Amino acid sequence: MDRNSIIGLGLIFVIMITFAYVNQPSQAELDAQIRAKDSIALVGKKMDSLAAIQVVEQKKAELAAKPDSVSLNNQFGKFAANSQGKEEFATIESEQLRLTFSNKGGRIYKVELKNYKRSDGSPLVLLEGAKSQFSYEFPTSDVKAFNSSELFYQAIPSATGIVYKLEMEPGKFIEHHYVLGKGFDVDFSIKMNGMESVVAQNTSFLDLTWKQNILLQEKTQEAEERTSTIYYRYPDDEADFISETKDEKVDLKTPINWVSFKQQYFNSTLIATKNFTEGAIETKKDEQKKYPKFMTANLILPYNHGASETIDMKFYFGPNHYKTLQTLNIGLEKVVPMGWGIFGWVNKVVTVNVFYWLGQYLTNFGLIIFLLTLIVKTILFPLVYRSYLSSAKMRVLKPEIDEIKAKYPDDMARQQQENMKIYRKAGVNPMGGCVPVLLQMPILIAMFQFFPSAFELRQQAFLWATDLSTYDSIFNLPFNIPFYGDHVSLFTLLMTASTLVYTIYNNQMTGVTGQMKYISYIMPVMFLGFFNSYSSGLTYYYFVSNLFTIGQQLLIRGFVDEKAIHKQLEENKKKPVTKSKFQIKLEEMAKKRGIDPDKLGGK
Repeated sequence: MDRNSIIGLGLIFVIMITFAYVNQPSQAELDAQIRAKDSIALVGKKMDSLAAIQVVEQKKAELAAKPDSVSLNNQFGKFAANSQGKEEFATIESEQLRLTFSNKGGRIYKVELKNYKRSDGSPLVLLEGAKSQFSYEFPTSDVKAFNSSELFYQAIPSATGIVYKLEMEPGKFIEHHYVLGKGFDVDFSIKMNGMESVVAQNTSFLDLTWKQNILLQEKTQEAEERTSTIYYRYPDDEADFISETKDEKVDLKTPINWVSFKQQYFNSTLIATKNFTEGAIETKKDEQKKYPKFMTANLILPYNHGASETIDMKFYFGPNHYKTLQTLNIGLEKVVPMGWGIFGWVNKVVTVNVFYWLGQYLTNFGLIIFLLTLIVKTILFPLVYRSYLSSAKMRVLKPEIDEIKAKYPDDMARQQQENMKIYRKAGVNPMGGCVPVLLQMPILIAMFQFFPSAFELRQQAFLWATDLSTYDSIFNLPFNIPFYGDHVSLFTLLMTASTLVYTIYNNQMTGVTGQMKYISYIMPVMFLGFFNSYSSGLTYYYFVSNLFTIGQQLLIRGFVDEKAIHKQLEENKKKPVTKSKFQIKLEEMAKKRGIDPDKLGGK
């Protein structure tokens, strides 16, 4: 190593010593570092202490949450061993249903209809978990209350379903048997073996509770709410239901065959093989608008204290399809509202069968509605023809009627008398045009009942309508118009426009004037708001029906010669007036009272 290298290394060493001396921490800085280390160590100790405390508290909570054997015996008595467990689920399915079961309560936990969707495209779940309850209870011989929902059952899969078993000891058990059917049926039975000494001796029934928070399936909350309710049926009687529009509770004091939680297009129904002894049902609206309805059924199951006893029931989880429900042969098709009296008869005998027949050959329900309208209008054509002829006769006689009106302007009674004389001489019935129209009304009203409840239209698209079972919307408004809504239904607009066109044409043909003329124009405009949120299938039907009616009127007008009608009426006036038996009787009664029959329009 030469002298320069030694000098260089020496300088580097001196620089390092000098740098270390200049940058060494002061005493204050050394004290601060010591304090920081002490603080970190203290925090670590506190965290360790807190963690230890948390572990202790958690263990205390677990011990507190886990009742001891004395507490369990006090609460559950002979079923204490079945009161502890972990909730586990099992799923079975058929072509139509996917059912999820829970071992807690041995009940159906979730029901999914595999071949249907909600309006938003998500799976259609009819019943779900904590939003439903299905349990039964009875007092025990050791003065405890047995409630199936509080106990854990053992799941036993079977070839056709699943069994949930609650065993106290060999030979003493309760089993829930579930068997899937081919369609929407699920057979359900409660089998009690060796339980006669466990159930309190003075008990002759099991108290079953069935609750559901009805889940929204369709497009609008309002439609689901106004069509959801509870149906029920007494044996050998027609099904009935409680109010759809308000909260209601009804006590059913006599045996009941079935109870159905009915929604707009689906229902969950519990059917008893040997009838429920009695029960109570209740519906409530959800003020928070989270669910369409809350539904509850409390039903009494008969129990006879036998050594081995089975209570058989059946569930139906499926659509409100009239033909499908009809095949069950228990009157469940009543949940599909068809109307009362003659309106219901029209739908059940004519509309449903024609609709079902057309549906076997066609898949486009817009075309099916068009053909249904064509069939209905063809059947009603003779009535339309008679109505038109009657109106034509009245138009021919109008000049004479106007003369009478001018002759007796302030005497309405005399006007009516003179008018009746002219009608009688000419052989014209002034009500002849009204009767055919009245005979058509049951068809129009029946359709009003049928289309909003026709399951076949659900989620069926046609033209711009994405779902014929609900309203069509070509434009969503940024605000809500009272009595109209927040959207524009094109089918409703077309229906209203065609109704106005027909009304204008009809008023011209019949010569309607004054107040009645303006009322006839106001009604279609009022219907515009009423039908805007109704089934587009219904408004489409009314629109097509109006077009057919206008076409029929124009066709008949081309074939009817009003000059020939006038000539025939003049000939009729020359013939002697034939009085009906009713008219003769009326005149005899008038004579006995000292009234001149001529003032009745008899001559």
